[in-house]
Amino acid sequence: MQKSVKEHAVYALKGFTIGSLMTVPGVSGGTLAIILNIYDKLVSAVANLFSNFKRNFIFLLTVGISLLLGMVTLSKLILLALNYVPIPVSWFFIGSIAGSIPMLFRKTGLRKFSFSALLCALGGIVCVFLLDFIPEGILELSGGFSPVQIPAFCICGIALAIAVIVPGVSFSHMLVIFGIYERFYTALSSLDIVFLLCVGIPTAIALLALIRLFDFLLKKYPAQSYSAILGFVIASVKDIYVGIPSDTIMIIASVAALLCGIAAVFAVTGIFTKKQESK
Repeated sequence: MQKSVKEHAVYALKGFTIGSLMTVPGVSGGTLAIILNIYDKLVSAVANLFSNFKRNFIFLLTVGISLLLGMVTLSKLILLALNYVPIPVSWFFIGSIAGSIPMLFRKTGLRKFSFSALLCALGGIVCVFLLDFIPEGILELSGGFSPVQIPAFCICGIALAIAVIVPGVSFSHMLVIFGIYERFYTALSSLDIVFLLCVGIPTAIALLALIRLFDFLLKKYPAQSYSAILGFVIASVKDIYVGIPSDTIMIIASVAALLCGIAAVFAVTGIFTKKQESK
């Protein structure tokens, strides 16, 4: 019992961390889930929800509630830090991505060169860069709900589901693309149930439809799947990078932030990975 409480406390902390940080445009919730070594479990729990319903449901509920709490609370502080010291904060995130690359490469299980894995990695990079060609505010969803907006909300839901599943694709950046970034987080903080349901229901349906495919690919083709994820994650740096500082103090702060990001990921993966692999 005590072990179960501690286990779910760790899951709650991870969910809270993901929710807090994924509000930053360019920061991927999927990447954060991989860094915190919870991605595989999330995919498997959703894809096989009814095979062990009680355990999977409690796990998803724990992560989901803590994630929403993180989005509503600590995210404001992080966005404030991003506004005042954007360069060191961005370099911290770049460091965390760099620190996750060795872990992702280990997950591919590759021991020698694989042409198919290389193609998948390059494909992942290209897919993330192709998102830049989608014009921001492509669909007008920022106003009040009307029935004519249902197809637009469905398209938005599919895109957001992909952003949730695919590491390297930012959920918040996808909200920016659809022109509802501020509207979404305002609705979340003010509990605008109608708007949240309009976004949440098609996203949940698309997520359930796609998650089984991802679970199958991760288990059947781990080398190619994690190579593609590695490409997604590497390419996500472009949305976080805000430049190199010009003054000495900011350069020192940015280098320190970069190293802290790498160290934080090494510490988290070193601690949490061993705990989970021992089960």
